[in-house]
Amino acid sequence: MVNPQSLSLRSKILGARLREARAAAGKKLKETSAAIGVSSATLSSFETGRKAISLPELELLAYHLQSPLRPFWTGESNRPKPKADFDAVPVIKLRQRMIAAQLRGHREAAGLSVVQLAEKVGMTASRVRAFERGDRPIPIPELETVLIALGHKLDEYIDSEGPVGEWNATERAYEALLAMPTEIREFIARPDNQPFLRLARRLSNLPSERLRGVAELLLDITA
Repeated sequence: MVNPQSLSLRSKILGARLREARAAAGKKLKETSAAIGVSSATLSSFETGRKAISLPELELLAYHLQSPLRPFWTGESNRPKPKADFDAVPVIKLRQRMIAAQLRGHREAAGLSVVQLAEKVGMTASRVRAFERGDRPIPIPELETVLIALGHKLDEYIDSEGPVGEWNATERAYEALLAMPTEIREFIARPDNQPFLRLARRLSNLPSERLRGVAELLLDITA
């Protein structure tokens, strides 16, 4: 038997998630309602839980907001969220030291002295030394200028370890997945294809000689 109170509660929860998703996407009520073919008043009633949105309308809304569908009814997202459960001050100081060491290494590999690099980028030698000691944070525009002079890119300096590094790696992997053709994304998303993905990962780590042997064996089998 259908419980009216339970249905009403589910509608309100779903409505709150709709409103949160629209706000997070920075979309106005009017443009969002037009995108799913309803009036602003109707969308407002969906968001307050007075009415419940249908699946086709929800699908269009998720598409318009560029938001995953399942979290609207499960309340859960597969994408890990960054955890700010660490002290920012020591993390920033450590990252400054790491960047300083990386910068110094790239300068030495380029065969430049501190004075030569400073002249090349139009900075004082004392400022470059301070950057290389990690005594002061390097403003991104200045870091980019120095890296261009050394033949490197800012991407090389992004944190790859710790909570921020893990979060950034997850975000980049998610972006890479979205950039793949639809049929590849669907293949990856199917649980029963996990063995093939694990096999592909193992093959990618094989030396070229062994990989060539595996390829030749497969060709013999399928011939």
